[in-house]
Amino acid sequence: MTKKIVVFAAILGCIGVSNSFGQVSHQAASNLALGGGGAAYLDGYHANFVNPANLMLNEGVKPRFSLGLLGGVSANAGGSLLNVSVYNKYFTSGLTISDQIASDALNKWFGGNPGNMRGAGFQLDVIPLGSSYRSDKWAAGVALRSRMLVDIQFSRGFAELGIYGLDGEIFAEPTPVDLSIEALSFYEASFGYSRKLLTIPSLFGFAENVKVYAGIAPKLLLGAHNSRLNFNSDLLLEGVSQNEIDRIQHEFVYTFETTGVLAGQLKEFYNDRQAMNKVPDIDNYIDPKGEDLYEVKAAGWGFDLGGTVEMDISMPLLGNLFKGKEKLRVGLSLTDIGRVSFKDKVGKFKADDILEWEGFEFDKQTIEDEFNGDREAYMESVLTDSIAAEIYGSFAPQNVEKISRPLPSRMNFGAQLVMNRLSLSLDLGKGFVEKGINSRRLSMSTGIEYRLFGFLPFRAGMRTGGLGSTSYSAGFGLELKNVDFSFAASTVANSENRGAGVGAAWSGIVLRF
Repeated sequence: MTKKIVVFAAILGCIGVSNSFGQVSHQAASNLALGGGGAAYLDGYHANFVNPANLMLNEGVKPRFSLGLLGGVSANAGGSLLNVSVYNKYFTSGLTISDQIASDALNKWFGGNPGNMRGAGFQLDVIPLGSSYRSDKWAAGVALRSRMLVDIQFSRGFAELGIYGLDGEIFAEPTPVDLSIEALSFYEASFGYSRKLLTIPSLFGFAENVKVYAGIAPKLLLGAHNSRLNFNSDLLLEGVSQNEIDRIQHEFVYTFETTGVLAGQLKEFYNDRQAMNKVPDIDNYIDPKGEDLYEVKAAGWGFDLGGTVEMDISMPLLGNLFKGKEKLRVGLSLTDIGRVSFKDKVGKFKADDILEWEGFEFDKQTIEDEFNGDREAYMESVLTDSIAAEIYGSFAPQNVEKISRPLPSRMNFGAQLVMNRLSLSLDLGKGFVEKGINSRRLSMSTGIEYRLFGFLPFRAGMRTGGLGSTSYSAGFGLELKNVDFSFAASTVANSENRGAGVGAAWSGIVLRF
Protein backbone atom coordinates (compact mmCIF):
# COMPACT_ATOMS: atom_id res chain seq x y z
CA MET A 1 0.00 0.00 0.00
CA THR A 2 2.80 2.38 0.77
CA LYS A 3 4.88 1.94 -2.37
CA LYS A 4 5.61 5.63 -2.86
CA ILE A 5 6.59 6.11 0.77
CA VAL A 6 8.92 3.15 0.42
CA VAL A 7 10.44 4.88 -2.62
CA PHE A 8 11.38 7.80 -0.38
CA ALA A 9 12.80 5.42 2.21
CA ALA A 10 14.79 3.61 -0.46
CA ILE A 11 16.25 6.93 -1.64
CA LEU A 12 17.42 7.64 1.89
CA GLY A 13 18.78 4.13 2.13
CA CYS A 14 20.83 4.55 -1.03
CA ILE A 15 22.10 7.92 0.14
CA GLY A 16 22.84 7.01 3.72
CA VAL A 17 22.70 3.48 5.03
CA SER A 18 24.92 1.85 2.47
CA ASN A 19 27.63 4.47 3.00
CA SER A 20 27.65 5.28 6.71
CA PHE A 21 27.90 4.14 10.30
CA GLY A 22 27.79 6.02 13.58
CA GLN A 23 29.28 6.81 16.98
CA VAL A 24 28.44 9.21 19.78
CA SER A 25 31.65 11.24 19.48
CA HIS A 26 34.67 11.52 17.23
CA GLN A 27 36.50 8.20 17.09
CA ALA A 28 40.19 8.02 16.33
CA ALA A 29 41.77 4.58 16.43
CA SER A 30 43.40 5.28 19.80
CA ASN A 31 40.29 6.35 21.72
CA LEU A 32 37.91 3.85 20.06
CA ALA A 33 40.19 1.06 21.32
CA LEU A 34 39.93 2.53 24.84
CA GLY A 35 36.14 2.50 24.87
CA GLY A 36 35.46 5.68 22.92
CA GLY A 37 36.39 8.45 25.37
CA GLY A 38 39.41 10.70 25.00
CA ALA A 39 38.51 13.97 26.77
CA ALA A 40 41.73 13.79 28.81
CA TYR A 41 44.21 12.17 26.43
CA LEU A 42 43.37 12.35 22.70
CA ASP A 43 46.03 14.69 21.29
CA GLY A 44 47.20 16.05 17.92
CA TYR A 45 44.71 17.35 15.37
CA HIS A 46 42.14 14.77 16.59
CA ALA A 47 41.91 16.88 19.76
CA ASN A 48 40.03 19.51 17.72
CA PHE A 49 36.95 17.26 17.75
CA VAL A 50 37.08 15.86 21.31
CA ASN A 51 38.86 18.45 23.49
CA PRO A 52 40.91 21.22 21.80
CA ALA A 53 42.83 21.84 25.03
CA ASN A 54 44.62 18.54 24.42
CA LEU A 55 46.57 20.08 21.55
CA MET A 56 49.05 21.04 24.31
CA LEU A 57 49.55 17.46 25.57
CA ASN A 58 52.75 15.38 25.38
CA GLU A 59 55.20 18.26 25.56
CA GLY A 60 58.69 16.79 25.58
CA VAL A 61 57.35 13.32 24.67
CA LYS A 62 56.27 13.71 21.06
CA PRO A 63 57.69 16.03 18.39
CA ARG A 64 56.05 19.44 18.02
CA PHE A 65 54.59 19.04 14.53
CA SER A 66 52.29 16.27 13.24
CA LEU A 67 50.82 15.70 9.79
CA GLY A 68 48.12 13.16 9.00
CA LEU A 69 47.90 11.74 5.48
CA LEU A 70 44.41 10.35 5.19
CA GLY A 71 44.47 11.27 8.82
CA GLY A 72 41.75 9.02 10.19
CA VAL A 73 38.77 6.88 9.15
CA SER A 74 36.11 5.55 11.52
CA ALA A 75 32.81 3.78 10.97
CA ASN A 76 30.30 2.81 13.68
CA ALA A 77 26.73 1.58 14.01
CA GLY A 78 24.44 0.87 16.96
CA GLY A 79 21.00 1.08 18.47
CA SER A 80 18.05 -0.84 19.86
CA LEU A 81 16.73 -1.68 16.39
CA LEU A 82 19.87 -3.75 15.73
CA ASN A 83 18.91 -6.49 18.17
CA VAL A 84 20.98 -9.34 16.77
CA SER A 85 20.44 -11.57 19.83
CA VAL A 86 16.66 -11.61 19.47
CA TYR A 87 16.85 -11.99 15.70
CA ASN A 88 19.19 -15.00 15.95
CA LYS A 89 17.15 -16.62 18.72
CA TYR A 90 13.84 -16.54 16.90
CA PHE A 91 14.59 -16.29 13.19
CA THR A 92 17.83 -18.22 12.54
CA SER A 93 17.60 -21.13 14.99
CA GLY A 94 15.39 -23.40 12.85
CA LEU A 95 12.13 -22.53 14.58
CA THR A 96 8.91 -22.55 12.58
CA ILE A 97 7.82 -18.91 12.43
CA SER A 98 4.35 -19.27 13.93
CA ASP A 99 2.25 -16.33 15.12
CA GLN A 100 3.31 -17.12 18.68
CA ILE A 101 7.01 -17.19 17.81
CA ALA A 102 6.68 -13.87 15.97
CA SER A 103 4.78 -12.35 18.90
CA ASP A 104 7.44 -13.49 21.40
CA ALA A 105 10.18 -12.03 19.21
CA LEU A 106 8.39 -8.68 18.89
CA ASN A 107 7.76 -8.56 22.64
CA LYS A 108 11.48 -9.01 23.26
CA TRP A 109 12.41 -6.56 20.53
CA PHE A 110 9.87 -3.76 20.93
CA GLY A 111 7.88 -4.46 24.11
CA GLY A 112 4.14 -4.99 24.18
CA ASN A 113 2.95 -1.56 23.01
CA PRO A 114 2.54 -1.35 19.19
CA GLY A 115 3.54 2.32 19.37
CA ASN A 116 6.97 1.58 20.88
CA MET A 117 9.78 2.82 18.64
CA ARG A 118 13.19 1.24 18.14
CA GLY A 119 16.00 2.92 16.28
CA ALA A 120 19.51 2.62 14.89
CA GLY A 121 22.17 5.23 14.25
CA PHE A 122 25.01 5.22 11.74
CA GLN A 123 27.99 7.48 11.14
CA LEU A 124 31.08 7.68 8.97
CA ASP A 125 33.98 10.06 9.67
CA VAL A 126 36.87 10.63 7.28
CA ILE A 127 39.74 13.07 7.89
CA PRO A 128 41.57 13.46 4.58
CA LEU A 129 44.09 15.89 6.04
CA GLY A 130 45.08 17.11 9.49
CA SER A 131 48.04 18.79 11.15
CA SER A 132 49.01 20.26 14.50
CA TYR A 133 51.85 22.27 16.03
CA ARG A 134 52.74 22.71 19.70
CA SER A 135 55.02 25.38 21.15
CA ASP A 136 55.93 25.89 24.81
CA LYS A 137 52.90 28.08 25.55
CA TRP A 138 50.37 27.48 22.79
CA ALA A 139 49.33 24.92 20.19
CA ALA A 140 47.23 24.90 17.03
CA GLY A 141 45.56 22.25 14.92
CA VAL A 142 43.85 22.23 11.53
CA ALA A 143 41.74 19.33 10.28
CA LEU A 144 39.31 18.64 7.47
CA ARG A 145 36.57 16.12 8.21
CA SER A 146 33.78 14.58 6.13
CA ARG A 147 30.80 13.20 8.06
CA MET A 148 27.69 11.19 7.30
CA LEU A 149 25.01 10.57 9.94
CA VAL A 150 21.90 8.41 9.51
CA ASP A 151 18.98 7.69 11.86
CA ILE A 152 16.31 5.03 11.35
CA GLN A 153 13.34 4.38 13.63
CA PHE A 154 10.10 2.45 13.29
CA SER A 155 7.34 1.25 15.57
CA ARG A 156 6.34 -2.26 16.57
CA GLY A 157 3.23 -1.75 14.46
CA PHE A 158 5.42 -1.14 11.41
CA ALA A 159 7.34 -4.35 12.16
CA GLU A 160 4.05 -6.24 12.58
CA LEU A 161 2.92 -5.07 9.16
CA GLY A 162 6.14 -6.39 7.68
CA ILE A 163 5.91 -9.76 9.46
CA TYR A 164 2.16 -10.49 9.41
CA GLY A 165 1.00 -8.45 6.44
CA LEU A 166 -2.65 -7.33 6.52
CA ASP A 167 -3.63 -9.53 9.45
CA GLY A 168 -7.13 -8.81 10.72
CA GLU A 169 -6.37 -9.95 14.26
CA ILE A 170 -3.25 -7.81 14.60
CA PHE A 171 -4.89 -4.67 13.20
CA ALA A 172 -8.39 -5.18 14.60
CA GLU A 173 -7.91 -1.87 16.45
CA PRO A 174 -6.16 1.29 15.15
CA THR A 175 -2.45 0.42 15.34
CA PRO A 176 0.46 2.86 15.01
CA VAL A 177 2.49 2.14 11.88
CA ASP A 178 5.25 4.76 12.14
CA LEU A 179 8.57 5.26 10.38
CA SER A 180 11.30 7.90 10.61
CA ILE A 181 14.49 8.09 8.52
CA GLU A 182 17.07 10.87 8.25
CA ALA A 183 20.39 11.19 6.44
CA LEU A 184 22.76 14.13 6.86
CA SER A 185 26.14 14.61 5.20
CA PHE A 186 28.47 17.58 5.59
CA TYR A 187 32.08 18.73 5.72
CA GLU A 188 34.01 20.49 8.47
CA ALA A 189 37.10 22.67 8.40
CA SER A 190 38.24 22.89 12.03
CA PHE A 191 40.80 25.41 13.35
CA GLY A 192 41.89 24.58 16.89
CA TYR A 193 43.85 26.73 19.31
CA SER A 194 45.05 25.78 22.79
CA ARG A 195 47.02 27.71 25.36
CA LYS A 196 48.77 26.99 28.64
CA LEU A 197 46.92 29.21 31.13
CA LEU A 198 48.66 28.36 34.35
CA THR A 199 51.60 26.42 35.79
CA ILE A 200 51.77 25.53 39.48
CA PRO A 201 55.04 23.99 40.73
CA SER A 202 53.42 22.10 43.60
CA LEU A 203 49.84 21.50 44.75
CA PHE A 204 48.90 20.22 48.24
CA GLY A 205 52.10 18.15 48.38
CA PHE A 206 50.34 15.58 46.17
CA ALA A 207 50.96 16.94 42.71
CA GLU A 208 53.84 18.70 40.99
CA ASN A 209 54.26 20.57 37.72
CA VAL A 210 50.50 21.22 37.45
CA LYS A 211 49.52 22.66 34.05
CA VAL A 212 46.14 24.06 33.06
CA TYR A 213 45.23 24.19 29.36
CA ALA A 214 42.23 25.67 27.58
CA GLY A 215 41.30 25.34 23.94
CA ILE A 216 38.67 26.15 21.35
CA ALA A 217 38.17 24.92 17.78
CA PRO A 218 35.80 26.97 15.61
CA LYS A 219 34.74 25.15 12.47
CA LEU A 220 33.22 26.00 9.15
CA LEU A 221 30.38 23.65 8.21
CA LEU A 222 29.54 22.94 4.58
CA GLY A 223 26.40 20.87 4.06
CA ALA A 224 26.16 18.38 1.20
CA HIS A 225 22.82 16.61 1.69
CA ASN A 226 19.91 16.16 4.07
CA SER A 227 16.73 14.12 3.73
CA ARG A 228 14.22 13.34 6.46
CA LEU A 229 10.99 11.36 6.34
CA ASN A 230 8.52 11.26 9.25
CA PHE A 231 5.61 8.90 8.55
CA ASN A 232 2.94 8.58 11.27
CA SER A 233 -0.21 6.53 10.77
CA ASP A 234 -2.91 4.31 12.28
CA LEU A 235 -3.99 1.15 10.45
CA LEU A 236 -7.37 -0.54 11.06
CA LEU A 237 -8.85 -3.63 9.41
CA GLU A 238 -12.56 -4.43 9.77
CA GLY A 239 -14.93 -7.20 8.75
CA VAL A 240 -12.32 -9.96 8.76
CA SER A 241 -13.71 -13.40 7.94
CA GLN A 242 -12.22 -16.42 6.18
CA ASN A 243 -9.05 -14.52 5.27
CA GLU A 244 -11.04 -11.72 3.65
CA ILE A 245 -11.17 -8.09 4.75
CA ASP A 246 -14.23 -5.94 4.19
CA ARG A 247 -12.62 -2.61 5.00
CA ILE A 248 -9.16 -1.07 5.37
CA GLN A 249 -8.71 2.31 7.03
CA HIS A 250 -5.27 3.88 7.05
CA GLU A 251 -5.08 7.37 8.52
CA PHE A 252 -1.67 8.90 7.88
CA VAL A 253 0.37 12.09 8.02
CA TYR A 254 3.87 12.34 6.63
CA THR A 255 6.42 15.03 5.89
CA PHE A 256 9.43 14.62 3.67
CA GLU A 257 12.22 17.19 3.66
CA THR A 258 15.10 17.00 1.21
CA THR A 259 17.76 19.02 -0.58
CA GLY A 260 19.37 19.11 -3.99
CA VAL A 261 18.09 17.66 -7.25
CA LEU A 262 15.51 15.47 -5.51
CA ALA A 263 13.68 18.50 -4.13
CA GLY A 264 13.26 19.89 -7.64
CA GLN A 265 12.11 16.53 -9.01
CA LEU A 266 9.35 16.23 -6.42
CA LYS A 267 8.19 19.78 -7.09
CA GLU A 268 8.05 19.01 -10.81
CA PHE A 269 5.95 15.90 -10.10
CA TYR A 270 3.52 17.94 -8.00
CA ASN A 271 3.16 20.65 -10.67
CA ASP A 272 2.53 18.11 -13.43
CA ARG A 273 0.02 16.29 -11.26
CA GLN A 274 -1.95 19.49 -10.79
CA ALA A 275 -1.94 20.16 -14.54
CA MET A 276 -2.81 16.64 -15.76
CA ASN A 277 -6.12 14.80 -15.77
CA LYS A 278 -4.44 11.67 -14.45
CA VAL A 279 -1.76 11.03 -11.85
CA PRO A 280 1.70 10.78 -13.45
CA ASP A 281 4.08 7.98 -12.53
CA ILE A 282 6.41 9.34 -9.86
CA ASP A 283 9.08 6.82 -10.90
CA ASN A 284 9.52 8.87 -14.07
CA TYR A 285 10.49 11.91 -12.00
CA ILE A 286 12.72 10.53 -9.24
CA ASP A 287 16.27 10.11 -10.52
CA PRO A 288 18.83 10.47 -7.71
CA LYS A 289 22.04 12.18 -8.78
CA GLY A 290 25.49 11.44 -7.41
CA GLU A 291 26.26 15.12 -6.95
CA ASP A 292 23.52 15.28 -4.32
CA LEU A 293 25.89 13.39 -2.01
CA TYR A 294 28.92 15.64 -2.21
CA GLU A 295 28.11 19.06 -3.72
CA VAL A 296 28.07 21.86 -1.14
CA LYS A 297 24.58 23.30 -0.69
CA ALA A 298 24.70 24.76 2.81
CA ALA A 299 26.91 26.59 5.27
CA GLY A 300 27.11 27.11 8.98
CA TRP A 301 29.40 27.58 11.94
CA GLY A 302 30.15 25.48 14.97
CA PHE A 303 32.81 24.97 17.61
CA ASP A 304 34.33 22.57 20.13
CA LEU A 305 35.92 23.76 23.34
CA GLY A 306 37.41 22.36 26.51
CA GLY A 307 39.94 22.45 29.30
CA THR A 308 42.51 19.99 30.61
CA VAL A 309 44.56 19.80 33.79
CA GLU A 310 47.78 17.78 33.68
CA MET A 311 50.00 17.03 36.69
CA ASP A 312 52.79 14.79 37.90
CA ILE A 313 51.76 12.83 40.96
CA SER A 314 53.72 10.82 43.48
CA MET A 315 52.32 7.40 44.39
CA PRO A 316 55.24 5.31 45.70
CA LEU A 317 53.47 1.96 45.39
CA LEU A 318 52.69 2.50 41.71
CA GLY A 319 56.12 4.03 41.12
CA ASN A 320 57.82 0.94 42.47
CA LEU A 321 55.69 -1.31 40.28
CA PHE A 322 56.06 0.57 37.01
CA LYS A 323 59.45 2.26 37.45
CA GLY A 324 58.56 5.78 36.51
CA LYS A 325 56.69 8.92 37.43
CA GLU A 326 52.93 8.94 37.34
CA LYS A 327 50.93 11.55 35.45
CA LEU A 328 47.26 12.42 35.94
CA ARG A 329 45.15 14.22 33.36
CA VAL A 330 41.57 15.46 33.73
CA GLY A 331 39.60 16.97 30.84
CA LEU A 332 36.16 18.52 30.29
CA SER A 333 34.76 19.55 26.91
CA LEU A 334 31.68 20.53 24.93
CA THR A 335 31.69 19.30 21.34
CA ASP A 336 29.67 19.76 18.15
CA ILE A 337 28.02 23.00 19.20
CA GLY A 338 26.38 24.49 16.11
CA ARG A 339 24.14 23.69 13.16
CA VAL A 340 24.21 23.51 9.39
CA SER A 341 21.51 25.28 7.34
CA PHE A 342 20.51 24.39 3.77
CA LYS A 343 19.07 27.34 1.84
CA ASP A 344 19.52 26.39 -1.82
CA LYS A 345 17.49 23.65 -3.53
CA VAL A 346 15.41 22.73 -0.49
CA GLY A 347 11.97 21.21 -0.39
CA LYS A 348 9.42 20.13 2.19
CA PHE A 349 6.40 18.03 1.25
CA LYS A 350 3.43 16.97 3.35
CA ALA A 351 0.50 14.59 2.99
CA ASP A 352 -2.42 14.23 5.39
CA ASP A 353 -5.09 11.80 4.25
CA ILE A 354 -7.16 8.72 5.05
CA LEU A 355 -7.30 5.61 2.92
CA GLU A 356 -10.66 3.88 3.19
CA TRP A 357 -10.79 0.82 0.98
CA GLU A 358 -13.74 -1.54 0.72
CA GLY A 359 -12.51 -3.51 -2.26
CA PHE A 360 -13.37 -2.98 -5.90
CA GLU A 361 -15.31 -4.66 -8.64
CA PHE A 362 -13.41 -6.27 -11.49
CA ASP A 363 -13.86 -4.61 -14.86
CA LYS A 364 -13.85 -7.74 -17.00
CA GLN A 365 -13.68 -5.87 -20.29
CA THR A 366 -10.64 -3.84 -19.17
CA ILE A 367 -8.93 -7.01 -17.96
CA GLU A 368 -9.38 -8.60 -21.37
CA ASP A 369 -8.55 -5.55 -23.46
CA GLU A 370 -5.63 -4.04 -21.54
CA PHE A 371 -4.20 -6.91 -19.47
CA ASN A 372 -4.81 -9.93 -21.72
CA GLY A 373 -7.02 -11.50 -19.09
CA ASP A 374 -4.35 -11.26 -16.33
CA ARG A 375 -6.38 -10.45 -13.22
CA GLU A 376 -3.32 -10.11 -10.96
CA ALA A 377 -1.73 -7.56 -13.29
CA TYR A 378 -5.00 -5.67 -13.30
CA MET A 379 -5.16 -5.64 -9.49
CA GLU A 380 -1.56 -4.47 -9.21
CA SER A 381 -2.26 -1.66 -11.66
CA VAL A 382 -5.35 -0.55 -9.76
CA LEU A 383 -3.55 -0.69 -6.41
CA THR A 384 -0.54 1.19 -7.75
CA ASP A 385 -2.41 3.88 -9.68
CA SER A 386 -5.46 4.38 -7.53
CA ILE A 387 -4.05 3.84 -4.05
CA ALA A 388 -0.30 4.36 -4.06
CA ALA A 389 -0.25 7.32 -6.44
CA GLU A 390 -3.55 9.05 -5.81
CA ILE A 391 -3.65 8.68 -2.02
CA TYR A 392 -0.15 8.06 -0.65
CA GLY A 393 1.38 10.22 -3.35
CA SER A 394 -0.95 13.15 -2.69
CA PHE A 395 1.71 15.31 -1.05
CA ALA A 396 1.90 19.06 -1.47
CA PRO A 397 4.93 21.36 -1.24
CA GLN A 398 5.21 23.44 1.91
CA ASN A 399 6.58 26.94 2.17
CA VAL A 400 10.14 26.52 3.43
CA GLU A 401 13.13 28.80 2.88
CA LYS A 402 15.76 26.70 4.62
CA ILE A 403 16.34 23.38 6.36
CA SER A 404 18.44 23.66 9.51
CA ARG A 405 19.90 20.71 11.41
CA PRO A 406 21.77 20.78 14.74
CA LEU A 407 25.04 18.92 15.21
CA PRO A 408 25.16 15.95 17.62
CA SER A 409 26.37 18.11 20.51
CA ARG A 410 27.50 16.52 23.78
CA MET A 411 29.43 17.02 27.01
CA ASN A 412 32.55 14.95 27.72
CA PHE A 413 34.43 14.42 30.97
CA GLY A 414 37.49 12.21 31.28
CA ALA A 415 40.55 11.29 33.30
CA GLN A 416 43.71 9.37 32.51
CA LEU A 417 46.37 7.99 34.84
CA VAL A 418 49.73 7.35 33.14
CA MET A 419 52.23 5.06 34.89
CA ASN A 420 55.25 4.83 32.61
CA ARG A 421 54.17 2.39 29.88
CA LEU A 422 50.76 1.64 31.42
CA SER A 423 47.79 3.99 31.38
CA LEU A 424 44.19 3.78 32.63
CA SER A 425 41.35 6.00 31.43
CA LEU A 426 37.77 6.77 32.42
CA ASP A 427 35.28 8.92 30.47
CA LEU A 428 31.68 10.05 30.98
CA GLY A 429 29.59 11.54 28.19
CA LYS A 430 26.06 12.80 27.65
CA GLY A 431 24.51 13.97 24.40
CA PHE A 432 22.22 16.97 24.03
CA VAL A 433 20.86 16.02 20.58
CA GLU A 434 19.64 12.58 19.47
CA LYS A 435 21.41 12.22 16.13
CA GLY A 436 23.39 9.33 14.72
CA ILE A 437 23.97 7.28 17.85
CA ASN A 438 24.54 10.36 20.00
CA SER A 439 22.29 9.69 22.99
CA ARG A 440 20.97 11.74 25.89
CA ARG A 441 21.53 8.67 28.04
CA LEU A 442 24.73 8.93 30.08
CA SER A 443 27.59 6.75 28.85
CA MET A 444 30.79 5.59 30.55
CA SER A 445 34.01 4.40 28.90
CA THR A 446 36.98 2.74 30.53
CA GLY A 447 40.26 1.74 28.91
CA ILE A 448 43.72 0.34 29.51
CA GLU A 449 46.84 0.74 27.39
CA TYR A 450 50.25 -0.86 27.65
CA ARG A 451 53.18 0.15 25.44
CA LEU A 452 55.31 -2.89 24.76
CA PHE A 453 58.94 -1.82 24.29
CA GLY A 454 57.65 1.74 24.52
CA PHE A 455 56.46 1.96 20.90
CA LEU A 456 53.91 -0.89 20.45
CA PRO A 457 50.68 0.20 22.15
CA PHE A 458 48.09 -2.48 22.93
CA ARG A 459 44.70 -1.15 24.00
CA ALA A 460 41.41 -2.51 25.34
CA GLY A 461 38.27 -0.83 26.57
CA MET A 462 34.62 -1.08 27.50
CA ARG A 463 31.68 1.26 26.99
CA THR A 464 28.30 1.11 28.75
CA GLY A 465 25.26 3.36 28.60
CA GLY A 466 24.42 5.63 25.70
CA LEU A 467 22.29 4.31 22.87
CA GLY A 468 23.32 0.66 22.72
CA SER A 469 24.33 -2.27 24.89
CA THR A 470 27.68 -2.60 26.61
CA SER A 471 30.46 -2.79 24.01
CA TYR A 472 34.03 -4.03 24.16
CA SER A 473 36.90 -2.71 22.09
CA ALA A 474 40.55 -3.42 21.37
CA GLY A 475 43.32 -2.09 19.18
CA PHE A 476 47.03 -1.88 18.56
CA GLY A 477 49.51 0.31 16.75
CA LEU A 478 53.04 1.33 16.03
CA GLU A 479 54.16 4.65 17.51
CA LEU A 480 57.71 5.59 16.69
CA LYS A 481 59.18 9.04 17.19
CA ASN A 482 58.44 10.24 13.67
CA VAL A 483 55.60 8.01 12.45
CA ASP A 484 52.65 6.16 13.91
CA PHE A 485 49.50 4.36 12.85
CA SER A 486 46.85 2.47 14.80
CA PHE A 487 43.84 0.21 14.30
CA ALA A 488 40.83 -0.43 16.54
CA ALA A 489 37.51 -2.29 16.54
CA SER A 490 34.55 -2.58 18.91
CA THR A 491 31.53 -4.85 19.23
CA VAL A 492 28.70 -5.79 21.59
CA ALA A 493 28.75 -9.15 23.36
CA ASN A 494 24.98 -9.29 23.99
CA SER A 495 22.56 -7.07 22.08
CA GLU A 496 19.38 -8.33 23.76
CA ASN A 497 18.93 -5.42 26.16
CA ARG A 498 19.60 -2.28 24.11
CA GLY A 499 20.70 -3.50 20.70
CA ALA A 500 23.96 -4.15 18.91
CA GLY A 501 26.91 -1.93 18.25
CA VAL A 502 29.95 -2.31 16.02
CA GLY A 503 32.78 -0.02 15.00
CA ALA A 504 36.22 0.20 13.43
CA ALA A 505 38.85 2.91 13.00
CA TRP A 506 42.21 3.46 11.33
CA SER A 507 44.49 6.34 12.18
CA GLY A 508 45.91 6.81 8.70
CA ILE A 509 49.61 7.58 8.47
CA VAL A 510 50.69 10.24 10.97
CA LEU A 511 54.12 11.85 10.53
CA ARG A 512 55.79 13.78 13.36
CA PHE A 513 58.69 16.24 13.17
